[in-house]
Amino acid sequence: MKNFYIKSGFILLIWLLISLPILQMKYTIFRNLSLVGAVQKVDKPTFNIHEFQNGGFQHKFEDWFSQNFGLREYFIKTNKQLFYTIFNQTVPNDNITVGKDSQLYGSGYINEYLGIIPPLDTKILEEKVKDMKRVQDLLQKKGKTFLLLLTPSKAAMYPEHIPDRLISKKTSISRNYERIIPLLNKYEIQYIDGHNITDTQKKSSGYDVFPQGGTHWNYLASYYTAKVLVEKLEQITGKDLVSFNLDKIEQGTPVGTDRDLAELMNLWFTPLNYTSPRPIFTENRDAGEYKPTILVEGGSFLGMIIQNLSDISMFKQLDYFFYYNSHNQYKLGEGEKYLGKISSVDWNNDVLNHDIILIEMNEEYISGKLQSDRIFYEDLLKQLEPVNLKFSNINDAFVEETKVDGFDGYVFKKGVPKSGIVYLQSDKMALIPGQEYQISYKAKGFQKLSFDFIPDDLPQYNNDKITDSVKEFSFEFKSNSVNIKSATARFFIDGLNEATDKDTLIYDIKLFPKY
Repeated sequence: MKNFYIKSGFILLIWLLISLPILQMKYTIFRNLSLVGAVQKVDKPTFNIHEFQNGGFQHKFEDWFSQNFGLREYFIKTNKQLFYTIFNQTVPNDNITVGKDSQLYGSGYINEYLGIIPPLDTKILEEKVKDMKRVQDLLQKKGKTFLLLLTPSKAAMYPEHIPDRLISKKTSISRNYERIIPLLNKYEIQYIDGHNITDTQKKSSGYDVFPQGGTHWNYLASYYTAKVLVEKLEQITGKDLVSFNLDKIEQGTPVGTDRDLAELMNLWFTPLNYTSPRPIFTENRDAGEYKPTILVEGGSFLGMIIQNLSDISMFKQLDYFFYYNSHNQYKLGEGEKYLGKISSVDWNNDVLNHDIILIEMNEEYISGKLQSDRIFYEDLLKQLEPVNLKFSNINDAFVEETKVDGFDGYVFKKGVPKSGIVYLQSDKMALIPGQEYQISYKAKGFQKLSFDFIPDDLPQYNNDKITDSVKEFSFEFKSNSVNIKSATARFFIDGLNEATDKDTLIYDIKLFPKY
């Protein structure tokens, strides 16, 4: 009988453990917990007989249930705590590495530092830096300042805490950071080397520059770079800015990003047995300092830089393009305002109306940023620099392609039998409604040539001033029609009573926005 009760009790206990997640979903017996980190929410699927028959419903239900079963967060935290307490590690695929002396690292930062993530080819890197130089020069012509900010990686600052099993894998290949610095100097890019500044302070200040439980630099380290940044902007602009006076440094409980990895581990007992240094500073100001408008584009390391600059009211307005995906705005006396996702950019009113354009690039993410499908400064370059129009539709019966002074050129043959013959038609140009543009080209030959956009509600321009000598022609246009987004450009001859009596040469056909 005794064995019966023991067996029955054991079976009942197993049944309760199995049933508890379902009971929790139904009755919320225990307080629901939340986990730290970004999660893509899965909606509960609606039953559909067709999806049920092909297995689609089952897959959707499995995805939903795995995210919503009762006590899920309890099980996850318990599993993670066991891994950390027993093995001094995080669970597989957690992308957090526990280093020596309980230092936490983002695993991607370690992989980049070790060379497991290969660097960019130097030739590719040089082409990217050349593009930066062109942006810098074109902005300078418009009276605006370009500045590149390189921010540091914890793995590069504290390689001594990386576990031996990993540091032994370090390759001898030079990192992107080591490759890009000589190129920035070669092409005279205006930049701030946050890696070097932070490394210097690590060795000389006596304070940590990265928190034990965080992946970002601490507030003190960001302050040192922010101070140099302000000094650099004063040097470039020749204007006095509000700057910093460091009064003292205080050690305190880690807050915000000083504990981001520790919290992201989702343990029952978050490892916060450390302190973080925080600078106490005052504004260094006189009457009449220049307060610029600033556009910054980059990642999460910019957060503390912006906070530093905000604390001394250094700018009149600052717009923050976070990874070129979302837009936050800071105005003097108003605080932070979220302006939404970036689906398109009004370059005239959102970017080129700023005094300073600052690009941030973390040394770990150089490859990722410069190989992205959307690179902010390259998109900016397209707005600043004329582009040669490409024509996908060429009327081979009347047009012969050629090269003139390195530019694509086209010879429109004489003897065109009638009006309305289209010689060239471009690809879709993705122009912006309401934006003013200029088109220019060089031509000689038959005196008449027309240019238009299709659809037909867009402008048409007729040129009857072509001569036997090469001349450059240009015209400006603007359309508020939404059709300009998908417009294509055409060159043609119209309004003739007889065939053309001479060839026409046209080349160096360029389009650029007017600002």
